[in-house]
Amino acid sequence: MLEFNHLLKNYQEGKTLPQDFYTDSNIFSEEMKRIYFKQWLMVDHISRIPNPGDYFVFDAEKESIIVIRGRDNEVRAFYNVCTHRGSRICLDEEGSKKLLVCPYHAWSFSAEGELKAARFMPEDFKKEEWGLRECHLKIYEGLVFINLSLDEPMNFDEFIEPLKEMMEFHQTSKSKIAIRKKYPTHANFKLVLENFQECYHCPTAHPELCAVQDKDWVVAMGAGIGTAPQKETDEYLNKIKPWVEECKKNGTPSEVYLETDEGLKKGLNRYVDRTPIGNGNLSQTKDGKPASSLMGQFKDFDGGLTQVSFNPFGCCYFTNDFGVMFIFKPISLLESEVELIWLVNEEAEKNKDFKPEEVSYIWDVTTAHDTTIIENNQEGLLSQSFKPGVLSENESAVTYFYNWYFTNMQLP
Repeated sequence: MLEFNHLLKNYQEGKTLPQDFYTDSNIFSEEMKRIYFKQWLMVDHISRIPNPGDYFVFDAEKESIIVIRGRDNEVRAFYNVCTHRGSRICLDEEGSKKLLVCPYHAWSFSAEGELKAARFMPEDFKKEEWGLRECHLKIYEGLVFINLSLDEPMNFDEFIEPLKEMMEFHQTSKSKIAIRKKYPTHANFKLVLENFQECYHCPTAHPELCAVQDKDWVVAMGAGIGTAPQKETDEYLNKIKPWVEECKKNGTPSEVYLETDEGLKKGLNRYVDRTPIGNGNLSQTKDGKPASSLMGQFKDFDGGLTQVSFNPFGCCYFTNDFGVMFIFKPISLLESEVELIWLVNEEAEKNKDFKPEEVSYIWDVTTAHDTTIIENNQEGLLSQSFKPGVLSENESAVTYFYNWYFTNMQLP
């Protein structure tokens, strides 16, 4: 941490981070231990593993986690590490198994993590002591969260509390996966996260998104409230006030939640807002028309867009008819991955009520463009000529992100 503290002294608020924050392997290692491994990470949707024995593997940095449904229908998470000599057990990304068998020496484990067979072991060997190591797991509204801390993690109920009203209204527990896509990104994870903290780049880089969204939203709310100059923010909020009031009359949650000072001191960074898409559009689709049947508690289309952020590593966007899960994963110092999972009403029928390519269009093209932007950013940042640049007034959330980052890096 001495190296980090030295680098921190070179940081100037209102500018981007110095180069070493993106290129130093020791800093990256500390970031994983002090930030990533301590967060409740949204990793998938429960509909991916509907039957006993169904599993998927979540890989990030050096960790690999098996999320599996047991014979008792309970979902558990285990480190994908054989307790014999440490081999990976599940080599496929997903599947269904009655037993998890290590491909090295054939130690086998039940879906509940118990060691069932280990050949030629000493007489005093006790199988019950050598089950798979559990990873902290919680399921909320159908979303699967894990926490990679080896110690007791932050209280999940406290973590999710300010987000519950909006999440429960959208009822992701009554949805299913329509389509998923991954976007490998050759860049440090902080560049990926920073890009999602601002919409300063949107008019230039995302014509499809800007065509469907109100241009004032792009400026004032594209990265959440407080990311634009106060004048533009106030003008936009005043403009949408009648729409917000109508939402309240209809019983639709519409309050903004921005992380409290107390929460920030604990390393939390949660956010909620709900705004109209605008331009007469009812959904975030190519033509602005609905792409699926209503989802959640909506009785009719009101053309709203909800943003729920659990932390910078995971968030959800919801229209009336579908949701998008955004999962941002650090892989190595200069490798990251963005995974998007689109959700629709669990009763919606593919090709009848929805077409995956229509549901996914806007955020697929937008994320593909983001991948190129971020990779170009990383390549330029590696130059010996790079010096931290001045952030615009529409990138204030990047500074907010930095402050959250510094807080977490200095927590015990």
